[in-house]
Amino acid sequence: MEILSLDEIVKAFCGQIISGDRDTKIRGISTDSRTLKPGDLFFALKGERCDGHQFVMHAMNTDAVGAVISNEFKIEPEHKNFSVIRVKDTTTALGDLAKYYRQKLNTKIIGITGSNGKTTTKEMTYHILSRFGPTAKSQKSFNNFIGVPVTIFEIENRHQYGVLEMGTNAPGEIRRLSEIGAPDVAVIVNISKTHLEGLGSIEGVAQAKAEILENLSKGGVFVYNADNPWCAKIANCFKGKTVGFGFSSQAHIRCTDVKKKDKGYVFELNGHFKIPLPLPGYHNITNCLGSFAICKALGHDVCSVKDAFSSFKLPSMRIEQQRIGNITIINDAYNANPESVRAALQYLSEINAAGRKVFVCGDMLELGKESVQLHKEIGETVSQLNIDLLWTIGKYASEIAKAAKSSGTPERQVISFQDVSEITATEINELRENDIVLIKGSRGMHMENIIEKFKEFFSKRVPVHNCN
Repeated sequence: MEILSLDEIVKAFCGQIISGDRDTKIRGISTDSRTLKPGDLFFALKGERCDGHQFVMHAMNTDAVGAVISNEFKIEPEHKNFSVIRVKDTTTALGDLAKYYRQKLNTKIIGITGSNGKTTTKEMTYHILSRFGPTAKSQKSFNNFIGVPVTIFEIENRHQYGVLEMGTNAPGEIRRLSEIGAPDVAVIVNISKTHLEGLGSIEGVAQAKAEILENLSKGGVFVYNADNPWCAKIANCFKGKTVGFGFSSQAHIRCTDVKKKDKGYVFELNGHFKIPLPLPGYHNITNCLGSFAICKALGHDVCSVKDAFSSFKLPSMRIEQQRIGNITIINDAYNANPESVRAALQYLSEINAAGRKVFVCGDMLELGKESVQLHKEIGETVSQLNIDLLWTIGKYASEIAKAAKSSGTPERQVISFQDVSEITATEINELRENDIVLIKGSRGMHMENIIEKFKEFFSKRVPVHNCN
């Protein structure tokens, strides 16, 4: 982070100094008292599970230079050199300060949103842009009112690029995040039925994602998925420069002639050169195209990085494969919505497997009034593919099981559980050697806990040796 004065910070969010010197230098911003470093200013944020104000005293006893607190919190500073700033709302103040700090940066900012593939596209973009100059990025999936500011504070003027991920489950959130980040390149990876509980409909999702354009910098570029009708509609209404990507003939970055190669693909880009993509999942071709489109939007020659993905690794819990005991687990459990579940199912169906294909699916959350219907549609999709065994976890996922059975999947191939805890050694013992198990579900379902059950089971299983 570039150094800021306490005076600058107070003016950025109209705070009130309770104690401290306005000339104090701030070298970092922290929202986690466990990671405070000398020179940091601690923001006491109030969350659903924890109130950061409980740790202000701890911040005082470290080398932090001060804390930002809310109006309702009463404090008597024990150290005269510890700065205390009072604001109405600490989360809003954090965003306001990040907005001010971003305006001081010369860095080109890329803001990425979408219903699926945000994190993977962000990682791919970082991977490519790092070849052109120093680049910063959001850690993990830091894409909300806390994660985006925290990422911005990690950017310095030595960085040529900063890649931000922006998520939403309610109207106005992307607008605020783009206001804070002021992207030079705004990206919508795709638009599908996600977070319907807060956004109401697919139209609501489209409107929420389009908010990213409201704070695009002057002369900025809109990068969009030309294959997605909602993205294309937004692009048609946008008056500035656009770069579309996809398989469509309308795309500026266009993929043709896709061929399977080992565990990944090779495809032709814009009819000129071959792109090797040694990653599983056909949908990752689209994510790859998105990162190339961002490069084009920034004026780079895509041909110069055509082999960039030979060393790329997917983020954790995205088609992450591991061998446990005598079965193969595919951990795709970071999150789930109808579109991403279909993509995962398509991937599973195309695998050449020595054993059976097992799909373990948890609830897709935040789908509102369409929850039952959308889960039923997934069940119908399962029955159309060569899936040998279906396990469902949760209230809504049971609708997947019902629909699969009513669409022709034999009842003996379907098991439903209300919760991950209901899966026992009895069920796991039914898995056979070389079975492939794909695990998918919304973040709130904690589907990765099933993997721990598998590990525990196979660590206790005694191998059977044939005696001749």
